[in-house]
Amino acid sequence: MSKIVIHALLTAGLAMAVAGCSGGPRKIAGAGAKLPDAESEPAFLDRVSSQKTVSENEAMRGILFLINGNDQAQTFEHRVAALRQKKIVDPSWDFAASRALTKGKLAYMVYQACNMDGGVILTLGGPSQRYCLRELQYRSMMSPGLPGTDVTGMEFVAVLGRAGTYRQTGKFPE
Repeated sequence: MSKIVIHALLTAGLAMAVAGCSGGPRKIAGAGAKLPDAESEPAFLDRVSSQKTVSENEAMRGILFLINGNDQAQTFEHRVAALRQKKIVDPSWDFAASRALTKGKLAYMVYQACNMDGGVILTLGGPSQRYCLRELQYRSMMSPGLPGTDVTGMEFVAVLGRAGTYRQTGKFPE
């Protein structure tokens, strides 16, 4: 490979790395998306449990119910902002209200919302979707699967229930 090609590849790689580390807010598709107004937590869980997949908008509502007992946000953008402020979502993520939630994102949010202590990798490297999922699977809070796998409504409700138990007792449910 010539020096010019190597230099061009290194320059392009550096430019992409710098652009990826801009630290600015990421894109929020469907920022104005709304969910049913005044939906109680039981009604929300009942509605979501029968769905084939859970949207990111619905997932954010569920996490807000988990940590606050309510969801005061009027739009998806407000939910994202509330969870960013509490450091429950990774600031580098992009969001889409109607996109299906993945196991990796759910695991990360639950891990952060529950202030869990993880294994060596999580302690040294910080939380990531992959290692949060592995930790929650090890603790039997989530079913087997890969970080990019969509979450079903029933699985989402079960994980929220286990996370709620953990938040109340400090112990992993059996």
